Amino acid sequence: MEQNSSVNYTSEIKLYDSNENIIAYYYELNPTGYVIVNADNNEMIEYSEYNNKYFSEKDAHYYYGGPLMYYKADGTRQFGSIIELQSQKEVAIEDITPLVRGSEADSLGTLNIDNFLIKTRAVSSDSISHSTARYSYNPDGRCGSVAGAIVLNYYDRYKSPSYVPNSLESSDGVALINALVARMGTSTNYIELKRGLSLYIKQYYKPTTVTANTYSWGDRIRTIIGKNYPCILGLTSHPRYGEHWGVVTGYNFTSHNSGTYTVNDGWGNVGININSSYTDGCVDIG
Repeated sequence: MEQNSSVNYTSEIKLYDSNENIIAYYYELNPTGYVIVNADNNEMIEYSEYNNKYFSEKDAHYYYGGPLMYYKADGTRQFGSIIELQSQKEVAIEDITPLVRGSEADSLGTLNIDNFLIKTRAVSSDSISHSTARYSYNPDGRCGSVAGAIVLNYYDRYKSPSYVPNSLESSDGVALINALVARMGTSTNYIELKRGLSLYIKQYYKPTTVTANTYSWGDRIRTIIGKNYPCILGLTSHPRYGEHWGVVTGYNFTSHNSGTYTVNDGWGNVGININSSYTDGCVDIG
């Protein structure tokens, strides 16, 4: 974010849980972007340098189930928990309009609001120079395969065109994502993700080693980003939203030894900033 970014408090929108409790507040940022702040402890749940087009009505009644889990309702009808709504392929309750919906609760991490507003000087910062594919095909929690496909697509475009064969190339990435799901399944841990990517790479005879790092992964990410390549980032232990895989495209650390990773979240969104404390490792094909 720019040094002079600030919160526009007049843009405040209250966000509710299914019991009609205010759990968060939405604010616009100046000059652009938005932030969602936890109502209990003033920690940032979600923020981006880009505007959020979904919270467009200041007087509307919004329910918040976490990043990419936005619901709008008239506020007169009680319904089941947000988690139950997340698990449904369709929302059957007629007076709830799902604005954005995914098959799993994504984690974007939190960032202390004081640190955000003070904007301490970054002492370590870098990012890749090219854009990543905005793949979002995830009908069943296959975020590991989506992240893998985004990374492979980048390598195919900017390192060697043999990372993705012609038979698996498509603008939406579905064929490539399905090929990875066949090798690693949909519910992936670090071992399954590394094995699935290794099987894919072995089949297409690429001289590449897949590496999984759950110790000093920050150093590994800096090495890969320094080579101008993205890698898969493991998100974990968010206080509300659980586990997820994203693709890290940059990082920004401060003099207070804390910082954020910039990610492609695997739902079509890029430029999302995640607190490093809610990450537990990375997987790369460098």
